[in-house]
Amino acid sequence: MDRILIVYYSRTGTTRMVAEKLAKLLEADIEEIRERKERAGALGFFIGIKDSILDKPAELISTHAVEDKDIVIIGMPVWADAPPPAIRAFVKQYDLTGKKIFAFCTHRGSGGEKTFAKLSKMLPEKIIQTLALKSPQRDPELEEKLKQWAEQIRSSSE
Repeated sequence: MDRILIVYYSRTGTTRMVAEKLAKLLEADIEEIRERKERAGALGFFIGIKDSILDKPAELISTHAVEDKDIVIIGMPVWADAPPPAIRAFVKQYDLTGKKIFAFCTHRGSGGEKTFAKLSKMLPEKIIQTLALKSPQRDPELEEKLKQWAEQIRSSSE
């Protein structure tokens, strides 16, 4: 079986919750992408959106063990129809060549497809599959959606 790593960035905890559920389903390693800049509260949110629009990468304070993994799953919220600065910094900093890459996003309205398209342009490998989750903390079907996606990820490694 392939070795799986889930890396995620979460400002409010929503993406973290999804990443943790998915990690249990896949028996995957999980690592939070953390950045130096504080993004808590309304001011942090607005600065994050501005940084996302201006395509500013973040300065990461976390390190990640991608070398020995076959599959890397990237989890993120949608910020202004784009990956957050911490995700951009992660994909610039780590060599994902030869990895099977999957991505999921959490959002409140829309922007998932645009976010995945922008992320895809930053990666050395094609994203195998994506999953956009609208308001997952209120989605009664979340568990089933994650089970189905986990099965698709597993079948890609056969």
